[in-house]
Amino acid sequence: MFALEVLALERRTALLLGASGLVGGELLKLLLQSDLYCRVTIFVRTPLPVEHEKLQQVVVDFARLESYERHFYVDDVFCCLGTTRKKAKTKQQFIQVDYEYTLRAAVLAEKCRAKSFLTVSSIGANPCSPFFYQRVKGETEEALQRLSIPSLHIFRPSLLVGKRREFRLAEALAGWLLCRLSFLFVGKWKKYKPVDARQLALAMFYRAASATSGVHIYECDELARIS
Repeated sequence: MFALEVLALERRTALLLGASGLVGGELLKLLLQSDLYCRVTIFVRTPLPVEHEKLQQVVVDFARLESYERHFYVDDVFCCLGTTRKKAKTKQQFIQVDYEYTLRAAVLAEKCRAKSFLTVSSIGANPCSPFFYQRVKGETEEALQRLSIPSLHIFRPSLLVGKRREFRLAEALAGWLLCRLSFLFVGKWKKYKPVDARQLALAMFYRAASATSGVHIYECDELARIS
């Protein structure tokens, strides 16, 4: 079992959204293995085949997120929600998941006085970007920073690699090619290097454990140092 050093004297509680995804799945493993957390709650559409004494699975309708407010009374809220244009079908459905659900989760975290909110954004996130995906991510970041959460952590990975529950041919081919060209990602290009999902999950875990206050945005090339 992967052992994690306990970085705080007081054991913590966590809520994880997006546990069925690539990063969320890795993060769930870390949270359950760590002695730092005594209770881990996950929001799922359908139950995951995972059992653990400190795990609570809550089947939710994300369109009615406010109905599950009581579960936001935790120390740390991890938001790994995200979709793709292809899977979302329409721009509006993409916005609903990546912007609306993420922001509503953060508002609930603020209301319930969570100590930290940690979320996955994207490299190039910018509300003024000409590219739809990066623009929505940038607008989400901007909205999150207007809230009063004691500790806000935003992670901007490039292409994520790892074993997904669903096979995505384009991403698999891109990941295969870019990983073999990783030696080219140096200097100003380093932040475009593909990121292993476990590395991002570790970075999120350690940032939560650090209990650092304020707003923190991590570019892709910082993740290895943090994790």
